[in-house]
Amino acid sequence: MKEFIKKNVDIWKIFLKYYRSDEEIIFLHTSQVNENEYYSILAHKPYKKVSKYQGELFVDGLKRNISFPEAVDLLRSSLDEKPKDWSINPEILGFVSYEQDPACFAAYDELLLFNHKTNILHVAQFGKTDGDYWLSETIDDETFNPEEFKENQGAAAVFIEQSHDEYIASIKKLQDYMVAGDIYVANLTQQFEIWSDEKPFDIFKKTKEKIPAPFSSFLQYPEWKLTQISSSVERFVTIRDGALVSKPIKGTIARGENLLADELQKKRLSENEKERSELLMVTDLLRNDIARISEPFTLSVPKFAEIETFSHVHQLVTSITSKVKKDLTFSTFMTALFPGGSITGTPKKRALEIIKEVEKGPRGAYTGMQGWLNREMNLDMNIVIRTLVHDGETYQLGVGGGITFESDPEVEFEEILLKAKPFLQLFGIKEVPSPLFTTGLVKDGILLNMEGHVARLQKQYHHQHLEEKLKLFAQNVTDGVLRVSTDGDALASEIRPLPNSNELYRVKLSSFNDKASLLANFKLSGPDFQKVFRQEVLEAKKEGYQDVLFHINGFVSELSIGNFLAKRGDIYETPAKNALKGTYLDWFGKNYSLIYKDIAISDLKSYDIFYMTNAVRGLVEIEIDGIS
Repeated sequence: MKEFIKKNVDIWKIFLKYYRSDEEIIFLHTSQVNENEYYSILAHKPYKKVSKYQGELFVDGLKRNISFPEAVDLLRSSLDEKPKDWSINPEILGFVSYEQDPACFAAYDELLLFNHKTNILHVAQFGKTDGDYWLSETIDDETFNPEEFKENQGAAAVFIEQSHDEYIASIKKLQDYMVAGDIYVANLTQQFEIWSDEKPFDIFKKTKEKIPAPFSSFLQYPEWKLTQISSSVERFVTIRDGALVSKPIKGTIARGENLLADELQKKRLSENEKERSELLMVTDLLRNDIARISEPFTLSVPKFAEIETFSHVHQLVTSITSKVKKDLTFSTFMTALFPGGSITGTPKKRALEIIKEVEKGPRGAYTGMQGWLNREMNLDMNIVIRTLVHDGETYQLGVGGGITFESDPEVEFEEILLKAKPFLQLFGIKEVPSPLFTTGLVKDGILLNMEGHVARLQKQYHHQHLEEKLKLFAQNVTDGVLRVSTDGDALASEIRPLPNSNELYRVKLSSFNDKASLLANFKLSGPDFQKVFRQEVLEAKKEGYQDVLFHINGFVSELSIGNFLAKRGDIYETPAKNALKGTYLDWFGKNYSLIYKDIAISDLKSYDIFYMTNAVRGLVEIEIDGIS
């Protein structure tokens, strides 16, 4: 093992310089430094590892039939060398999701500990893996001046797991359980699903600047296509030399626009009896949990319901302390305390059962814990809140709040929007949820391809009888175009006459290379999402064209108002990617010989005929200018 020190360095610059998207990286970054939180930890190249994913647990690559906490204790007992004279010793780093699947803790070959007060970086290199280390004792990294982030972002869309009405109904269901005496308080959460082309690395750079937090972090697991970007403000538990501290949070209020308004907001929060009573119940729950791993008569609550201020909110925080038992193991710790009381409810066992019943799906990483521990059972874990989870395609943002019998459901819904707002702003999202719509052709009062329209709207409209409601809208139309949009709770309909389909449909090949986007998967309202509003399309229509044919890296994608088909002989072909699969195209593929493939611009001249398809016009022959 090799150890050395670097002075007056910037751990943030080191991370930006050496970051690779294909490498497992743990960065526990204190981006809001204060008197108590001033360490950042950066690690890569795992050499000992326990993980659980999709029901399978592995210890150093071998499948085992034990619990994840037991596997972590095995990892603790297998460690040999450790850094000397470090103020803290973060030997094992990782996370545990709410359901304990996925979960991962590992020891890393290159470990960096940075003290923000002294600007001293401690480096440990254990010599356990192949490949180059990031840092050398003799090379200065301060010459690197990275680009931080770009303010401008592309379009993004958000869907919510429970609409406004669904979330209100879930709160009322919890309150019914409270009336029955099952529970006193419960934490209700839901997921925001964000579709964006922004990379996790770039989003993390934005969170550092826009949403700093004492427990900011970036956890990247390429083998799972999983990245966690956190700006958590809640400490779960820290244990140092047997001394335990836990700091549950309950009660949130937005920051004021100026100093006076900010002080008034703090006063309102401090005097809110509902929030104080909720925090008291959670404090009692945690006292009971912590007492199970503590020496007798050592547990105390030195601070209750104090105001702590963060970048966008004020919150009520309590401090609980104790002296833990000398034989404490990670497995015992998890059994007694996890998941945390502040994000479950009381009584805890019944609250967990009811939460599983009321919430629509698993929480995943959200409301789990992350941080570090070592062989001596020193540890520092925070609750995974204010966290984006990227699965290789979309982002998940878990948001929630504590519910009591006194809770006003409307206020609680507004609170989750408040908590989500800073993260949605990173993507430029203003409307929650993003407006979703479908457009179809009605013949004799019947909406054609009903199945396709229902499938499109179900992404956001979760209520029953969607098909019946669309049938009622269609009954008001003899022949025409029906457009139905939804905000998640309500459906709005618009009727238009059939378009004139007798004119020659001339199409211009785009003069620009378009960008691939995940947003091609949805039909969203507004000029940010629809190609029909692009300047090139507007100019083409002035020139006498009906549409523009877009392409990406030399391959055809779609038109502004429909899908593209090319026919050779009796075979129809359509682009396999980078195009919204229209409801008519879906129907066409089920009834005709249709092949999904990459269609190169250079190959267009080899086809016999071209078509545009959409739900209103059906199959329309087109003439393309710009191909030879």
